[in-house]
Amino acid sequence: MKIRLPPEVHAHVKEMASRQERSLNGHIVFLLRQEMEKEKASGPAVGSKPDASDSE
Repeated sequence: MKIRLPPEVHAHVKEMASRQERSLNGHIVFLLRQEMEKEKASGPAVGSKPDASDSE
């Protein structure tokens, strides 16, 4: 999957990945998993909508 990031966001994530000795991809996966865990702990995010596949 390709994503576009603003240059300042890309630079920040790249720097944080380097500090934690992760690849850029590995750090993005780490951050996404953190968010997934937060959502599981607190329930769905505000403004989130169920997936269309959830409807009966």
